[in-house]
Amino acid sequence: MGLKFQREDSLDKMFEEFAFLPEDLEKEAEEKNKALQRFLEPQPNENKETKQEN
Repeated sequence: MGLKFQREDSLDKMFEEFAFLPEDLEKEAEEKNKALQRFLEPQPNENKETKQEN
């Protein structure tokens, strides 16, 4: 009469959803900074300029 155990990954999944690595934070912060820079300092769009000239 042996007992059979099933491995339950619910704790592992909860940990993965909760925990994050510092590398991930750096990447997200970098992307947010780039998006903010694009918003604060928009670059002129060359396509719009050429359409206005025609």
